Amino acid sequence: MAKVRAPLYSMEVSGAVGDLVFDRRGFIRRKGRTTNPKTAKQGNARQAMTAAQRCIKVCGPETRQQLRAVAKPASQWSAYLTGQFLGPKRAHFLERQARYQDEDIDQTVWEQAAKEAGLEAVEIDYADDAPISAGAQLFMLATTLYDLGLYAALGNPAAEANVEGWRDGIMA
Repeated sequence: MAKVRAPLYSMEVSGAVGDLVFDRRGFIRRKGRTTNPKTAKQGNARQAMTAAQRCIKVCGPETRQQLRAVAKPASQWSAYLTGQFLGPKRAHFLERQARYQDEDIDQTVWEQAAKEAGLEAVEIDYADDAPISAGAQLFMLATTLYDLGLYAALGNPAAEANVEGWRDGIMA
C-alpha cells in the first residue's frame, strides 16, 4: 500500500498503488512479476546448490581458516568453496557424484560418517537428478578439499578408506 505524506503530487509517495510502484526518489515504475521457475533444470541446480550450502555448514573453524588462506578475498571463502564444489555448469559436482558411485567407494561408511556429521539427503521434488545422499555430500566435500590441497595428509578420499579422518578433519 502506498504511503502519502503530503498532497498526492508532492513527490512524497512511496509504496505501490495498483500496478505502479513509487519510490522515495520520485521515480515511478510498473510492478514487476516475480518468477520462480520449477523446471527440471532449475531443480537440478537448486539441489546441487543446497548440497553445497549444507556442506559449508559442516566445515569447522580450522577448515574455514584454511579456506580463507586460499580464497581471494579471504572474506569470501564460502563462495570460493561453493564455486569449487560445483564447478562451471556443475561439472565438478557431476564428476564427483559419478566418482562416488564407483564400486571401490564404500558408500555405507561414508553414509554413516555423514549422518554423524549432521548431513541429510537433499531432494527437490521437481529435479530430474536423483536425490543427493548425505554420504555423497561428505564425499564430494572431502574430494573438493583434497583437490584444493587441503588435508592432503589424510589421503585421497576416493582411493583410501580414511572416512572418519576426513569427517573429523572437516568438522575441526
